[in-house]
Amino acid sequence: MHRVSGAGYVRRSRRVVYENPWLRFEAHEMVHPTGVDGVHGVVVTPPASAVVLVDGDEVLLARQPRFAVDALVLEVIKGGRHDGEDALACAQREAREEAGMRARRWTPLGETYEIPSIVQEPVSLFLATNLEPAPLAPEAVERIDVVRMPLGVALAACADGRIGDAVTAIALLRARRALENH
Repeated sequence: MHRVSGAGYVRRSRRVVYENPWLRFEAHEMVHPTGVDGVHGVVVTPPASAVVLVDGDEVLLARQPRFAVDALVLEVIKGGRHDGEDALACAQREAREEAGMRARRWTPLGETYEIPSIVQEPVSLFLATNLEPAPLAPEAVERIDVVRMPLGVALAACADGRIGDAVTAIALLRARRALENH
């Protein structure tokens, strides 16, 4: 394998440690850019999309249980892409499944990384406005409550820690900028 990355890592080998339909955990034997040998874990997930749903001056967020942190987490609408689905189609489907909404206007907000040290795929971000109800059934494993709050309150909650999801904080900041530039 011996591939040198753009960041200076040498990837010697890779083995799959665990895999399920939503993620794969890989162990990579590698050489750090400093020349030190090591093993690094990488989480490989399907590409994901996240959407900031804005209705007037309010955002619609999802409050849902998250296993790894054993807590209810308040976050933007987000989820993994299905096979053959592009980033926008994923965001549109997730908006319907998780918040029961469709939007007439979609604005791309770029990409961000959840944990760039271990998670490989970026999350594509979108702003959705001009909302109308259009529910789809959520996935069987999801229990989601939609929470409405003014965008300013959501941003303040990110700043003071009431919202701790990093993708949500970045998406809300970019959405505010996009809304200011409309």
